[in-house]
Amino acid sequence: MRYQNEAGQIIYYNLVEKHGKVRWVIQAASGQTITGRDRQKLKSRTFALEHQADAWLERNGYKANKYT
Repeated sequence: MRYQNEAGQIIYYNLVEKHGKVRWVIQAASGQTITGRDRQKLKSRTFALEHQADAWLERNGYKANKYT
């Protein structure tokens, strides 16, 4: 699913299976970075639980794009 914040940055939020377990991945669009746990710049973040990923999206101001 595609999400966008007020600054126009786009990320993709997907459910994946990683090492036999269900995970939620947030991935930055090309040329962008997202913040990690210790404020490092990353291309993607993986969450074990859906509510963790949802909280990260809300904390960083991302909303679902209605055209995806």
